[in-house]
Amino acid sequence: MGGPRFNYTRLSNRDLLEAIKSYTAQHGYSPTIRELAKITGAGLATVHRHLNQLIHGGYIEVEQPRRRLLRVVKDYD
Repeated sequence: MGGPRFNYTRLSNRDLLEAIKSYTAQHGYSPTIRELAKITGAGLATVHRHLNQLIHGGYIEVEQPRRRLLRVVKDYD
């Protein structure tokens, strides 16, 4: 018997950016990290890491201190 098994999928920055755009267009506000993890099938830490990469890359902005305010600034070419 081994430890717990997690069936998470591989996630790319592009996939996460598309998930944010799609969710925002559908609901009128941005998703939470937990919602993004559920949508993409990735773990919370993975989503958080990719979000930080997108923020530092200038693809999205977070309006602090309010929640649910991820704003897509530019798209992948």
